[in-house]
Amino acid sequence: MNLKLLKPLLLLCAILCTLNGWSQTTVTGNVTEALGPLPGVNILENGTTNGTTTDFDGNYTITVADDATLVFSYTGFTSKEISVNGQTTINVTMETDAAALDEVVIVGFGSQSKRDVTGAISQIKSEDIAQVVTANPTAALQGKLAGVQVETAGGAPGSPANVFVRGVSSLTNSFPLYVVDGTITDNINYLNPKDIVNLQVLKDATSAAIYGSRAANGVIIVTTNRGKTNSDPVVNVDIRNGWNTQARELDLLNGPEYIQFLNQRRINDGLEGNITDPGINTDFQDLTINSGAIQDFGFNVAGGGDNSRYFFSANYYDEKGLLISEEFNRKNARLNSQFNLGKIRIDESFSFSENRFTRNNAYGNQGGTVPIIRPFAPENEGGFEAINDPVFGIGGTNKFANAQLIDDDNTERNFIGNINFSYEIVEGLTAKVNFGTEYTSFYRNTFQPTFFQSNIDPQVNANPLNDLTEVRGERYATNVEPTLNYKKTVNDVHNFDILLGGARQDITSNTFAAYAEGLPSNNITNIAQFADNVVNTGGGRFDNKLFSVFGRLNYNYKQKYLFTAIVRRDRTSLFADGFNTGTFPSFSAGWVVSDEDFFNQDGLINNLKVRAGYGELGSQNVPPFSNQSVVGSTSPITVGNAGGQIPGFAITSIVDPTLSFETSRTFNFGVDARLLDNNLRLSLDYFNRDNDDVIQAVAIPDSNGSATPVFQNASSINNKGFEFEALYNYDKGGDFTFDVGFNLAAIRNELTSSPNPIVGPSYNEEGLRANRFEVGQPLGFFFGFKTDGIYNDQAEIDNDPFLANDPARRALLQPGDFRRIDINRDGMINDEDQTALGNPTPDFTYGINLSANYKKWDFSAFFNGVQGNEIYNVTKFFGYFFLDDNKLGIVRDAYTPQNTNTNLPRVSIADPAGNQLPSDFFVEDGSFFRLRTLEIGYDLTDIVGKEWVSNVRAFANVQNLFTITGYSGYDPEVGSNNNGLGSNQGFFGFNPTNTANSVFDRGLDVRAQPRPRTFIFGLQMTF
Repeated sequence: MNLKLLKPLLLLCAILCTLNGWSQTTVTGNVTEALGPLPGVNILENGTTNGTTTDFDGNYTITVADDATLVFSYTGFTSKEISVNGQTTINVTMETDAAALDEVVIVGFGSQSKRDVTGAISQIKSEDIAQVVTANPTAALQGKLAGVQVETAGGAPGSPANVFVRGVSSLTNSFPLYVVDGTITDNINYLNPKDIVNLQVLKDATSAAIYGSRAANGVIIVTTNRGKTNSDPVVNVDIRNGWNTQARELDLLNGPEYIQFLNQRRINDGLEGNITDPGINTDFQDLTINSGAIQDFGFNVAGGGDNSRYFFSANYYDEKGLLISEEFNRKNARLNSQFNLGKIRIDESFSFSENRFTRNNAYGNQGGTVPIIRPFAPENEGGFEAINDPVFGIGGTNKFANAQLIDDDNTERNFIGNINFSYEIVEGLTAKVNFGTEYTSFYRNTFQPTFFQSNIDPQVNANPLNDLTEVRGERYATNVEPTLNYKKTVNDVHNFDILLGGARQDITSNTFAAYAEGLPSNNITNIAQFADNVVNTGGGRFDNKLFSVFGRLNYNYKQKYLFTAIVRRDRTSLFADGFNTGTFPSFSAGWVVSDEDFFNQDGLINNLKVRAGYGELGSQNVPPFSNQSVVGSTSPITVGNAGGQIPGFAITSIVDPTLSFETSRTFNFGVDARLLDNNLRLSLDYFNRDNDDVIQAVAIPDSNGSATPVFQNASSINNKGFEFEALYNYDKGGDFTFDVGFNLAAIRNELTSSPNPIVGPSYNEEGLRANRFEVGQPLGFFFGFKTDGIYNDQAEIDNDPFLANDPARRALLQPGDFRRIDINRDGMINDEDQTALGNPTPDFTYGINLSANYKKWDFSAFFNGVQGNEIYNVTKFFGYFFLDDNKLGIVRDAYTPQNTNTNLPRVSIADPAGNQLPSDFFVEDGSFFRLRTLEIGYDLTDIVGKEWVSNVRAFANVQNLFTITGYSGYDPEVGSNNNGLGSNQGFFGFNPTNTANSVFDRGLDVRAQPRPRTFIFGLQMTF
């Protein structure tokens, strides 16, 4: 061969081989995680310095060798290595790394790696919420999160729940702010729990300060499902059926026992015990409380393409309450989606719900119906009777009858929508604008037909003119929030995340109510056609606005030294100019100790972070126009000597024009750790929160021209406490895995300043009150007399040293009366001897969550408990001392001359010794330990054996299976409850369902409804 030709050929082959070895491919793709696109993911060609990161939509482009391996990594997620092998499109779904302190949590206007969080944030996932079958999703939080106390006022289906984050911090409204997919709302009662992906609670000022004057009571951020990108449609169906049963009965007197009680009470008052037994023995407790069915059906469809994802759900929930005439029905629909259009991303979330319910408001009105009347009286109009013979010496109402006669229908509709536009201006700089709206309407129709039950107490036992009340209202709220977010990493060690933004919120509410009497027929339930029968109307329109600007800086050095600073400035229409602007800053820092060279991560502790922060938050919890005097339209004036009057107007209330924000100042110190090969997670927090300038309705002298209390920044409150959360995960790759979670929170609160003591609501017709707010004491502590048993004979009365200087009281006493303790040791018993009797706030609350899987079986159990709180048992007052109504079985052992071996006082109508006044006789330990949910499931997928069915699970669930408590009432979980105070009617002719501020009546058990034991069977399928 010619060597001259061979050399060029060899050179050409070498060049071709070299070019072939350097052949490159451009790869594009999208990186997601469970909640959607994942921006900022590092993508590196393995073994080189060639790399890139995903944009805010999770998209990336990189040019690499054909045989390259791409390494995808992001803080909080497990790294992935994928061989290119000539592929031009590689989409990746990142999975949470369970071996690092790195959960992603949702914070205000964004998200953060748990590793970088310096504030106090607790989180609950969808699976923990879905365990609880409830009409109110807030109830599913009960006992699940340290420092978050949920109180419900009994077992009525759909009843509202009071949520307190780190204790009671205000005297007007102590409830947290809710943010659902970016829309601000006052509650989440309308949500379908199955739509929730996760729920974050921002508990301290350093995490919640981004929400400024709305965040003093904590912030609860709810994220609902949005589907997944690059996913075929997936259909989930959830079917649940079950029933409620009564978990506990009260011991009440039967007919003959009640007659015996009436006679003994007369004898004790010096009268003849001559009431004869009518031979009637009706168990109204059994008639009133029955089992109730539950239906909960729903489905959702989720999926997505390369640049979009979607989620649609619908749900129907229906629950019959334990009590007659009580039912709750909810319908839900939701549509969420996300679209990526180049550098623009659009997120939207829309939901609609309708709640229809009826309430048995007669039940909580004083005591139980007497057993000596018939359940039905067909000869009476309406078909029922009440006590109708003065020989019994009692009155009262027939609650069983009124619950069926009075129709109280309620309808609430809620529409909440949110649209968020994002645009990446340059790499790392993103502009967003969030539009949120909420529209709520409610309608209440309360109709009381004509009826006759008795001539005794005719005001409540006869209704010669039927009456109808219609209340209509609507609330419309909008929020607009533009933000600018810049993220930058400098030299791979300095990480900056800067957020600037503004917000405007507008709220408008309208209400109208009309009350009519004497409609032509009991079948007419519409006022509109009978305007001449309207005897009263009311209502109003209220507007308030909030304008805000805010900023946040997150900085970390090597993700080891962490710092966060937030400032927000709010301007509100609820206060007067000059007092309506507040600035709320916060600062926090963290140190990931386990990243230091001296730390041995292979020891007992694998990860350790300490954090601390201080911040200020505001609160504007006052009704609209609280800073403006009210002009009354019913102030006629006299004209001339004849005494004629003409309509006039006058200022009927006095206000403080300097009214301004409450301010919460919080210090928080926390520790997060992973132990035992990262299987055990621990989180500990200590906090100290001072609420200053707390708004209080301060009483003023009548000489000012008005007796109406004036809202003033007059008080201060302190809450301090300790929180602990732990989760242990066991997963060795075998058939058996389990998780154990535990949380505990201990909180102490105190009213640290106030111009005067505040008394709580009355609980009977005579105006008795048990709650009190006083400087140096816990909020709403119980106040009254301490007792030391009863006087068993006259000699004990004569020789009582507590009465040494009190002959007047000694003359009133008889054997069987309470022996009151002389607190101030002056030898007299008077109001000066009233003292603290108990605290409705628990010493600590706790929860235990267990879950396990074995092959196709799964098991979960959740326990929660409350320790160290007291309950003021108003049911005991009605069931022992009240003139009317049935009585508790404990009166069988009341003192009589023949029964002196007892600590129970004598029964009396006159009660000259005041045994019924507030005392420790009514205060009981409210501690309890409850198995709240127990669920067992089995995977039926293989049994079904259909290719188009990817998952089938059957399960059985029991709620409130058992409760260990020493409390004598239906249930120790009474929350805030002030139903049916006496026979007083509201302005529009019906008893209000809740007439007291939930802060003031905590721990009062005014015959709260029994909480049911619930049995559920369900089937879950995925297609």
